[in-house]
Parts: sequence; C-alpha cells; structure tokens
Amino acid sequence: MANLKFVTIYFLLIGFLSNAQTNNTWVNGTIFVKNKRLKQVMVSNGDTIVMTNKKGEYKIPVKEGQVLFPILPSGYAYSNRKKWWFNIPEHLEPNSTIKVAFNLQKIKENKNFTFLAIGDIQVGDDKELLQATQSVMTELLNRKDYDFSIYLGDLVNDSPELFTPLKKLIDDIEQPSWVVYGNHDRNFKAGKENQSNFFRDNFGSETYAFFRNDILFVSLNSITPEGKYGYKGIYQKNQIRFLSQLLKSVKPDQPIVISQHIPLVGMKNKQELLNILNPFKNILVLSGHTHTVFQNEIKMSSGNIIHELTAGAVCGNWWTGQKNWQGIPLSLMSCGTPKGYFEINFNNGNYKIKYKGVNLPSNKQFSVWLGDYNSEPLSSLSKNNEFYVNVFSGSKHTKVSVKLANNEVVYLQNDRIVDPFVNYIKRSQKEGKGPDKNSKKSPYLRTKSRHIWKGIFPDNLKKGYNKIEITIEDPHFRTIKESFWVLKK
Repeated sequence: MANLKFVTIYFLLIGFLSNAQTNNTWVNGTIFVKNKRLKQVMVSNGDTIVMTNKKGEYKIPVKEGQVLFPILPSGYAYSNRKKWWFNIPEHLEPNSTIKVAFNLQKIKENKNFTFLAIGDIQVGDDKELLQATQSVMTELLNRKDYDFSIYLGDLVNDSPELFTPLKKLIDDIEQPSWVVYGNHDRNFKAGKENQSNFFRDNFGSETYAFFRNDILFVSLNSITPEGKYGYKGIYQKNQIRFLSQLLKSVKPDQPIVISQHIPLVGMKNKQELLNILNPFKNILVLSGHTHTVFQNEIKMSSGNIIHELTAGAVCGNWWTGQKNWQGIPLSLMSCGTPKGYFEINFNNGNYKIKYKGVNLPSNKQFSVWLGDYNSEPLSSLSKNNEFYVNVFSGSKHTKVSVKLANNEVVYLQNDRIVDPFVNYIKRSQKEGKGPDKNSKKSPYLRTKSRHIWKGIFPDNLKKGYNKIEITIEDPHFRTIKESFWVLKK
C-alpha cells in the first residue's frame, strides 16, 4: 500500500471453489480508510447490494460487464475520485473469486452545501469540444463556490472517442464530478449489450449512489437500447432491484436526489419507480435530455410529491446559432433559456435552485420582451402595452409582478407560447438575415415554452423611460427583485 491517496484495488483469480454448486463468480474484499477497515458500508454491482461486516469485509456475486463500487456513507469520499469503481473483467472462470479492496478517505461535510446539475454538453466533434472547453468547462474550472457537480448525460453526441479528452477536462476541475449515462453516450460500434462499456471504462457504472450529509444521491440508467440505434426510456430490472434494496436504508423523510437522463414523463415504466418511491416525502429528480428547462411535480398515491427539475443543456440548442467574438454560438434553447446549468443549495435538508447561464452574471434569471411579439429585441413598448417575461427556472407555482413608479402593481399570467427571442431567430433564419456564414442555423421547432409570463401595462404609463421593479417568487428558489426601464413612445 505505497500510496493511500488512491483507491487501492487488488484482484486475484483464485480458481474453482472446491465445494461450489453454482457458476457464480464472487468478489471478496474490504473497505478501509488508511489502516482502518470500515463496517456497515454498502457495496454494489449495480444490481445487488451487500454490507461490510464488523471486520470491514464483504462478499458479492458478480457477472461479466458489471461494475463494482462502494456506496459512500456521509462523511467519506473516494481516495481516487478519477477511478472509484472496479470493472468486472470479461471471460471469467466459473466459480472463481476476485479480491477487490476500496480505499476511502474522511472528509468534513457542511450542512449548507451547493452542487451543480449540468445538462447535455453533447459535443459531436473537436470543434464543439473546443467550444465547450472555452465556455462552460472554463467557467467550472474557475468556480470555487460549489462542492461537486452532476453531469446529467449526453456528454457527447454519438462520439464516444471524445470521452477521453472530456474526462481529462472533468478531472482537471478541483471539485468532484459524477456522470449520468445518456442516449448519445452509447458506442454503436459495439453490440447492443455492450454499448455502455466505453462509458463505464471512463466514468464508471451507469447506476450508483452516495450519501452526502445524510442525503441520498442516486444515478439511474434511463436508456434501454432498441434496434441498432434506437432506445426507449425504460428502467431495466437491475435498476429497480438496486433502488429497492438501497431505499431500505433510508427514512421516509430523508431527502433523496435521483439523477437520470430522460425526464420521468418520458419513462415507459415510471410507475415501477413511483411504487418504490411512494413512502418518501422529500424527493428531487434531476434530468436533462430535452434541451429545455422546466419544473414538474408528480403526485404519488401516498400524497407525497416528487419535484422534478429538467436542467436544460449547456450546449443550448446543440452548439448552433450566431457565434460571439470568442467563437461561441448563442445556442439559445428552444424554451428561450440561455445555455447553462443549475446551482442547487442544500441547507439542513432543504434546498433552493438557481439557474446559471454560461458566461452570464449570476443574477441573470429572466429575460424581458417589450415590443410587439413579432418585432425585434430592444424595441420600445408595444402599442397594446403587452410585454413578456421569461423566467428561466419558472414553474406553475411562480408568481411574477411588476411595480410601477406610482406603486401600482401589474400581475402577469403564465402563457404557453414560443419564446419571443426564439421566434425572432426563426424569422431571421427564414428571411436569410442570420446567422453569418461562419455559424450554424438553429433547428428550432414550434416548441412552446412553459415559463413565459405575459403582462399588460396600464394606458396611463408616461411616455419616455419608466423605471419598473419586477418581483419573481417561487417556492423552490429565492425571491428575485430587479429593476429595469421601459421605453414608451
């Protein structure tokens, strides 16, 4: 044990068991910190979960292609965060035994901590990788105000050869990172059963869990291959077994954070998951996939509610749109949200969310459109006094109002429409006005945004510049108050 800073993994094929009656391969091992073995630590292969005994020892059956990992208890981290798992080798001898020991380290945890939920980076070639590197990855590299991050799948766009440089970028960031498996993270050169192998080699199991301040974090694989290139949003049986066993160690009021790529609404057998989660009162589900941002609520038969946050994409609308002076595309999402990710702050088990646009100020939480719906950005107030506010992380519980100089308050109503900025880009592209020849057009559809509020100013609004204060309230984020000017001609 020359260097205890790294996960120490020993493996030895011992051969046939003398009295074996099955064809299982087993892993025997220990979990330890420095020279001390740890009892009651869970170890899993993504299907079965076992617990270390008083001597810090465990034994678990494994199959080819599985990934073995310890489930971190609160107050612990992996000594080698770059390789915290063990891939079960191929061509195992029946009834053989492998020895694997995992080295952990103790860490100090704060009840008040922040992690990042990062949707699809989805780079498809070296150029897009460079755009990601010079935008979101550089931003994350220089941030010191969060504890860890979770990438919510689709790191690449059917280009698994980019895993190696992406892993280098992720590992260079000081804070630990966890990665979720997405439908574009598959290796189509491999057979259907082995499409995830290259992902596992670089980022570990598609299914795993860890505890942080007694909060359970779980990553699930929401992708089931179908045909040569297709897939469905289906939890496979091992996912359900894994979660069922895991939740036996969790109290009904204990916070649970589940990360997966496809939102719950897109899962064919989500009821199987809801049946397991039914008794639990504090569940947050994080997802990506849609390249849009929205909050959702799923009420279970117990009356408990799952809060789902679909976190959008840091590639926005697939690295398309007019490039800025640094060569980074605008990539406005189809819901009108700028490319970005979420900050989630937990404090004593309660959490608040906040959107963070890439290379945008942290207080940039909404956009305002003042002109006619079919006019241009930076127009004066429309003739009918209508205006639109896009609250990037807004939900059905969000309340939006503006206070005028005379203290009159105007309340806005949620309106399901295509975002005015997206509508403007669509028109510009159709008319050949943009983007320039060095940029890619954005493949926008007629996607209606869930988080746009429409208001109407009173007719007595004075001509010229009027100072307005906007207030945005939502139970899942801190109240936003910000002032701006409205020009009425």
